[in-house]
Amino acid sequence: MKKHGYLIALVLAIVPVLVIACTTQVSGEGGALTEEQARQKAEEFVKDCPTFMFDGVEDSFVLEETLYPDIENAWTFIYTFDSLHSGYGGRDGQMLLQVITPHEAMITVENGEIKTALMDGRWDMLNQQLIS
Repeated sequence: MKKHGYLIALVLAIVPVLVIACTTQVSGEGGALTEEQARQKAEEFVKDCPTFMFDGVEDSFVLEETLYPDIENAWTFIYTFDSLHSGYGGRDGQMLLQVITPHEAMITVENGEIKTALMDGRWDMLNQQLIS
């Protein structure tokens, strides 16, 4: 019976430590994310961007490649998707060509933040403007 009491005390002491450790890893506190968490952040960013939200085709959305820059806790994710019209950003009220337009988005996540977001090598997704 005494051994059983020690086992319970040990479990009660260890469980809170494990919960804190697991919560910290999953939540990405301090900017450190897992690759999977960074990928999810990048994917949400692209899907929430005005170009995709305006007329992006959900079924065409694909993660094409993951690059590993020589920076700790950083990844670049390359996504492709199609839009139903030409152009970038929110295009309400504009004259648009009705043509399936393929897009490639390169999103770099570093220390839990979107550092760069470039579409088709010419559209700054962070500032929603053409690159001059």
